Amino acid sequence: MGAYLFYKTQNNPDEVSKFLHEECSVNIKLRELEEHLHITDSEDLAWVQNNRPELLDMESQKFGTGELKTSGGLHFATEKAGFDYEDIAEMWVLVFEELNKRFKMKYYARSCSLDENYFSIAQMKRITQNGTLLSGKSSSKDYVVEKYNELYELLSKPEIEYVDISILKNGDQIQLEDDSWKRIEESYKKLKVHVGPKSWDYKPLDEFSKKIIAYKKFVPKVGYNGAKADIESYIKDGSTLLYLELAGQEAMVKSITSVIMQGKVEMNNQKVLSDTLGFFGVFNAGNRRKMISLEDGIVHAILYHSPSISDTNFCVLIGRDQNELKDSFNTWLDKSQPMPFPKEYVSDIYEKLSQRKKLIELTTYNIEAVKIDLSVLEEECHDLQEIILEVCKEKGLISPDAKPMRVSAPLPKSNYLTVGQVQKVYDTLKSMPKTYELEDMDIKPVGLKLFGPNFTYYVVEADRGCEDDEFENEMTQCFGYIVNESDSSCSEWGYINVPEILSITTKHGFGFEQDLYFKDMYIDSKGNTYHKSELTYIINNCPKCKSDQIEVSETIDGFHHCSCIDCGNVFKQKINIKIDKKAA
Repeated sequence: MGAYLFYKTQNNPDEVSKFLHEECSVNIKLRELEEHLHITDSEDLAWVQNNRPELLDMESQKFGTGELKTSGGLHFATEKAGFDYEDIAEMWVLVFEELNKRFKMKYYARSCSLDENYFSIAQMKRITQNGTLLSGKSSSKDYVVEKYNELYELLSKPEIEYVDISILKNGDQIQLEDDSWKRIEESYKKLKVHVGPKSWDYKPLDEFSKKIIAYKKFVPKVGYNGAKADIESYIKDGSTLLYLELAGQEAMVKSITSVIMQGKVEMNNQKVLSDTLGFFGVFNAGNRRKMISLEDGIVHAILYHSPSISDTNFCVLIGRDQNELKDSFNTWLDKSQPMPFPKEYVSDIYEKLSQRKKLIELTTYNIEAVKIDLSVLEEECHDLQEIILEVCKEKGLISPDAKPMRVSAPLPKSNYLTVGQVQKVYDTLKSMPKTYELEDMDIKPVGLKLFGPNFTYYVVEADRGCEDDEFENEMTQCFGYIVNESDSSCSEWGYINVPEILSITTKHGFGFEQDLYFKDMYIDSKGNTYHKSELTYIINNCPKCKSDQIEVSETIDGFHHCSCIDCGNVFKQKINIKIDKKAA
């Protein structure tokens, strides 16, 4: 025989049949899998009359009814399509729900399929609308009425709404299904339930999922000299209080927070005490308070250490959950370091920092917080840059061979120049062409002139550097013309170690310095210098149309970037300079 779910409609069976076979997308899919629902309609009776007239009376009694076989396994087409029984059962329930919305339906209580072997209680509630669509209450057969009463009692009973264990905190009390109350405690950063008379009788909170029917929130307190307030949340770094959120009567909250704002936990022989906070200290300065009035004299106050939490160089990330914590991390990345980073992969950067133990866990209540080890910002954010590059490589945003930017070289120490003057020299070098960029030019622009005891240096190319250099912009191998003021025959072109030159000081206290007025100057191969007004640029004709109507847009790295006015051709040509003898 098997297990069946019998159902009927009080509407026109032909309309219900048309909906099932032509409009209900889920049932149409079930038809492909040979698991569809059907109601006996006029078309079925016509077929019986034409082909099996002897069965017409029996089939006529089935008009407007249907039966769904739920036992005996699934059809081959269903298994081939990769569906299991749970998938099909849920699809049946969806079809029944659609029928209930559009038509008046009834489901026979005597159906063997209305059983937990075939449908869950929740699914049977959905099919029968919590038992209200069951048929069989007024049956003349006692066993049908008995089955109806049992099933109706089961399906009409309100479902227990269990407490979501994810909202529970340390100190909360929970009520179980047997009406007993238990207390949640935290041990080794895991929540456990105290279940026995002994102090070590605990079970993990995870074991109580779908068993907790109510809970009482634990509200910790803090007090000072008779004043008390509720602690909403707090953050401690070791024993140092960084953040405290309170609610309570305005006068009491002000009394407690005023002490802490002064960098103290004790005044007038009275201490700020809390069993939840335990022993704690505060910073001597930098404590701030924000307070909002609620109603009936109640206020909400937040007390925090500003340098750690909100100033420009803050290092403590705060959030109500992990998502807010990562939003705070995104803000920190924007404010604390200058490099671009892929904002869609902030979570990956955060996880990398955590894996490298650069995120320090803090003691918290009812809030999420971590402290960033600010050593990641040392040496121009080298460690942080390395992590960002690693994430970019993993996501395919950059080449696997990409390397972190080198840290800028420290400024050389000079006993003759100030730090600002040395910085000015390096700023000038960074804006100049790099080594080998001007090697084809006979007359080269001078970017920097250094003069001092016995020597003058005309620097035309700054140090390009190489991958093996420890630092960026070391400037130990710049190129230029070196004038020996004692013996001009010894003057020559060569490499110039700028840091070494700036560190030289004679016994009389003199050293080398930058000539700030040496601008727009050029030098030829013999060391002769010229002002730009004494020179003329030689611009060749357009290589395409030979026109001499050429416009120079910019000059970069020893090349003119040109465009032809006549034909529009865009091209570049090497800078060629000649001395204007009349001007000279």
